[in-house]
Amino acid sequence: MSNFTLPYSTSNCAVTDPQGKTMQEKQEMTREELQTLQILNSLQYAPRTSTLVTIFEHARNVQEEEQR
Repeated sequence: MSNFTLPYSTSNCAVTDPQGKTMQEKQEMTREELQTLQILNSLQYAPRTSTLVTIFEHARNVQEEEQR
């Protein structure tokens, strides 16, 4: 007789992380996936000045319309 208290079906379930990958999938990342992650982590976004000016003008216009 076994001391195991969990049901049989529970022990057969795969353990997943919050992103939905099983632990085995996470450990088996391919070289291509690792390179992609490194590239994505190195990217930086710097909007053009004209883009920022347009965003702030739009925000100011929306505020003025709401105040009316």
